[in-house]
Amino acid sequence: MRNSRKTRNAIRLVALGLSAGVTTAASAGGFDIHEQSTVFLGSASAGSAAGGSLGSMFWNPAATAQFPGLNSESSYTLILPYANIDIKNSAFGSGSSGNIGIDATTSASYGAMQINKDLWLGIAINSPFGLATKPNNVNYPGSYLGVTTKLLTINANPTIAYRIAPGITIGAGVQMEWAQAKLQFRDLITNSVDRFGGADWAFGGTAGITLEPTSGTTIGLGYRSQMTHDIDGSFKTLVPGVSGPATGTVNLPDIVTLSGRQVITPTTRLLGTVEWTNWSRFKDLPLSLPVGGLSLPANWNDGWFFSVGGEYDYTPYLTLRGGVAYEISPIDSATGRLVQIPDNNRVWLSVGASYQWTEATTFDVGYSHIFIQDGGIDLKTAEGSGGLAGLPQVEFQGSSQAAVDLVSFGMRTKW
Repeated sequence: MRNSRKTRNAIRLVALGLSAGVTTAASAGGFDIHEQSTVFLGSASAGSAAGGSLGSMFWNPAATAQFPGLNSESSYTLILPYANIDIKNSAFGSGSSGNIGIDATTSASYGAMQINKDLWLGIAINSPFGLATKPNNVNYPGSYLGVTTKLLTINANPTIAYRIAPGITIGAGVQMEWAQAKLQFRDLITNSVDRFGGADWAFGGTAGITLEPTSGTTIGLGYRSQMTHDIDGSFKTLVPGVSGPATGTVNLPDIVTLSGRQVITPTTRLLGTVEWTNWSRFKDLPLSLPVGGLSLPANWNDGWFFSVGGEYDYTPYLTLRGGVAYEISPIDSATGRLVQIPDNNRVWLSVGASYQWTEATTFDVGYSHIFIQDGGIDLKTAEGSGGLAGLPQVEFQGSSQAAVDLVSFGMRTKW
C-alpha cells in the first residue's frame, strides 16, 4: 500500500511539472526572464534562493527540502512591455519605431515529493529566457538592424535534494532546454525582409545549498549553468544564391543567486537577494549561411541584480509582501544596445499578497513596474563573411526608451 501511494504521487509529480505552457518576452536584463514565481515577483525576487515558496527551486534546487509531502506551485504572468527606438542619424534618414514590445504571457510550474526524512525529488518547467519584439512602424530606418525578433525557451529541470545534516541541504538537477528563434531584418541590397528561423536542444545543470545556521535564518545559494544553442534552421532572402540552411548561435549565461530570509517577528520576515549573470558570454549574434555568414556584434558585460523586500502576515490567512530591486544591465554602451533589446539599468518596484483559501490551497498575486533608464544607440548593420564579405555596413545613431509592467497570478497546493 505504501509503495502504491508513492507511485501515484510520482505520477502526480510528473503531471504537475508538465502542466506549464510558455509564451515569453524578456523583462529582466538582457533577455533573462525573472518571472518564475508569483510569490517572488511580489518581493522583487528578494529571498528567491532561500525558500519560503516551492518556486525557489528555480534558483536553488535545495529549497525543495523545506516542503514535506507532495507539493506543487504554478505561476502565470502577463508581461506588458513598452520600448521605442528613435533613429536620429543614418543614411536612411531618421524615424521612430513606435512600440516594439509585444504583450506576452509566461508560466512556471513546480512539483516536489518527499521520499524519506532526508530526500526529495522535484521537477520544474520554466521559460528562463525569451524575447519578442516588432516595431509598430516596420519601415523605420532601424528596420535594417531588426524587424521581428522572437526567442522562446522551454526548460525541464528534474532535481534532487538531500539533507546531509540538520540545517544543511544540498540539491542538484539537470536542465533540458528547447529553443526556437525567429529573426527578420530589412535587406540593404533588395530592401525586402530577410528571414531566419530554427530550433535546437541544449543541456545543462543546476546546483544549490540551503543553510539554516540559527532558528529563523535561512541562506540559499544556487547555480544555473551556461548553455549554448546552435539553432539549426533556414535563411530566406531575395539575394541570389544566399538562401538555404543556416545556423544561429546563442550563448546563454550561467547564473549565481545568493539569498537570505530572516524572521524578524513571528509575523514579519526580511528578504534579500544578490544575483550575478554571466552575460559576458554574449559577444555577438552569428548566423552561418551556405556562402559565409553574418554577425551582429554585442559585447555585453556581466549583469548584476540586487533586491530587498519583506513579508508580513496581516492575518493567519493573508500575507502581504513588497520589494525593490536595482539591476545593472549587461549593456553599458550605445554600441551594444541592440534595437531588438533596448536594455539599460533598471529599478523594480513590486507588491504582492498570498491568501490561504484552504488548508491545502494558497492563491498568490503579484505586480511589478520596471523603470528602465533611457539609452543611446550607435550601431552598424551586420558584418558579412565568406561570400558576403563585401556587404556594406551602415551606421545608425539614436536613443531608446523602455518600461515594463508585470501582473502575476499563482496557486500553491499541498496534496
